[in-house]
Amino acid sequence: MKHTLVALGLLALALAGTFYRWRTKNISRVQRGSELAAQRGCFTCHGPGGTVGMPNPGYALGDVPAFTGGLIRMYAKDEAEIREWILDGITRSVRQDPVQMAQRRDATIRMPAWRGLISDSELDDLVAFVKAVSDFERPEDPKADEGRAVAERTGCFHCHGPQGRGSMLNVRAFKGYIPAWDGADFPELARDYREIRAWILDGGTRRAYGNPAARWFLERQPIKMPAYRGRLTEDEVARVIDYIHWLRAHPY
Repeated sequence: MKHTLVALGLLALALAGTFYRWRTKNISRVQRGSELAAQRGCFTCHGPGGTVGMPNPGYALGDVPAFTGGLIRMYAKDEAEIREWILDGITRSVRQDPVQMAQRRDATIRMPAWRGLISDSELDDLVAFVKAVSDFERPEDPKADEGRAVAERTGCFHCHGPQGRGSMLNVRAFKGYIPAWDGADFPELARDYREIRAWILDGGTRRAYGNPAARWFLERQPIKMPAYRGRLTEDEVARVIDYIHWLRAHPY
């Protein structure tokens, strides 16, 4: 009897682990990076969500830079330099520039070096988050970029995360989060242009709400997709869909 209970306990743990991995395997890299940044204290200096840098007395350029508002592009010319800032607390180009080094000489707050303290995958997650929240890469296609602006203006990124790449927590949802627009499970909800349009205009699709199991999860989750019919023009909807297609072609 004792051995049977132990075996059942181990089986339950294995099943729980499998279920957890299934639910979380498609959480976006940007979302994992955001959570890691919070855990490692990045927001202590860069502010909540990386949006408001703290004062840095003695620093010639002002405050600790926020990740948002385009400031990161003043400090890093490409992804490689974002990695250098995280790993070494400074980039080689800054070290080799006497003017920039002089600007930092009397700074009170200095960027810590995380080399040896985070794994390669954690570094990838942090870089993805910084790039997304800073709008580091934006569509060159004007229609897709217009769609990004519409999504930003109408608050889409508050639920779908930076650039629409987040997997924000949604208790009681099927997988416990809101799928990223560039995520692997987005096509499960929106298979084509018509279904994406239905989600935007009506807050759901006939296919989703016609499935009893899917409907049960959609109705019980606290954060529900709002309907934008009458609030967005057909052209604005088309541009948002252009942006979603651009995201899916450029995943992090």
